[in-house]
Amino acid sequence: MAFRSNTLAMALRHLSFGIALTAATASTHAQGSVTIGGLLDEGIALYRDNGGHSQVRMQDSAIFPSKFYLRGTEDLGAGLLASFSLDTMVSLSQGSLDPQSRGALFENSAWVGLRKVGIGGIRLGQQNDFAFDHFLIGGIDPATGIAGGMLNFRTGSFGADLLGLSSPAQIAGGIAGSPYAPITDDSGVPTGMSAINWDRVGGKRMSNAIKLTSDEIAGFSAGLMYSFGEVAGAFPNNSGKSAAIGYHNGDTRAAVVYTEQNYGAVQGGRSGIANLLAGARTSFRGFDLSGMYSQARNTFTGARIYALAAGLGYALTPDLILGAAYTYQNGNAQLKNVMIHQGALQLTYTFSKRTAVYLVGVYQRTNGAYAAEIGNILARGKIQSVAQVGMMHRF
Repeated sequence: MAFRSNTLAMALRHLSFGIALTAATASTHAQGSVTIGGLLDEGIALYRDNGGHSQVRMQDSAIFPSKFYLRGTEDLGAGLLASFSLDTMVSLSQGSLDPQSRGALFENSAWVGLRKVGIGGIRLGQQNDFAFDHFLIGGIDPATGIAGGMLNFRTGSFGADLLGLSSPAQIAGGIAGSPYAPITDDSGVPTGMSAINWDRVGGKRMSNAIKLTSDEIAGFSAGLMYSFGEVAGAFPNNSGKSAAIGYHNGDTRAAVVYTEQNYGAVQGGRSGIANLLAGARTSFRGFDLSGMYSQARNTFTGARIYALAAGLGYALTPDLILGAAYTYQNGNAQLKNVMIHQGALQLTYTFSKRTAVYLVGVYQRTNGAYAAEIGNILARGKIQSVAQVGMMHRF
């Protein structure tokens, strides 16, 4: 059956792994269910930079994260629901766990919770903070909600400076306790870090976490989260916290999220990166519009980067959707006053609620303070572009 939608938001959300869980379901009994499902995103990408270098490669998770999950709910009566989630990110090109998982089977999420209908719920375990919930799952982010997907995330090759690491020895020693991927030279020596997804929208998990969420009241919702560092004798080490206020009314969504996570690479785990995000999306006369502000700040060194992003989408036909997005990033003196301009175009054709093909292109230009970088691929110069044709399938 062909998938029909009047808006870009509806089309992309139906394909998003987190919006609808219409996967194959096995009923445990009349009042509970377990869902096995996921989303797969794979394509062929061409990277080019202004140094004359090009690369063709298989690209996982260009638009949405490829993942496999087990989720379950049980109705306990009187409006009380028990639930759980076990999620893992996968690499289709390698048939393995995604490198972000660092070998952990359910690194993407592993939690159990209770919810009282009309009030809210509590979850215990490893889980994403509210940036992921509102801006990716909620579709506010112009990248995953309009154009460019994960290839169009706020990113840059300034991760080492954002963490306050300078020498190769510091970078090598901080890799295990940092949220960013290392950049290495031809001999494999770490020379920097790629700060892809620095504002956490694509998901950065918080371990040992308690997450409280409210149900919507007059369209408004709120949430609080705390991650225990569990370092003996040093309570704040590697700990984290997140808070959010959201609004939802029809096609309109808005949210403000603050998250702070300490990392072992920053002052021995006593400090880390604080993120602030604010944004909204809506539909108007057949167009989808979204905009957001995001910021990352080192709570110890004061290094800071911020971004402004906007997107515009339109359904050319009920099944053919065109989206465009633009992002501006600016760093302070500790990030060499870096400026980044990034644009994205995406054309998506939806065969059904579960399957779509897409053509996406992302272009990035820096002011030369750092090399351009998209999707953890470092350019040899200040300009980089990527074009990809791919397919998404939800099951």
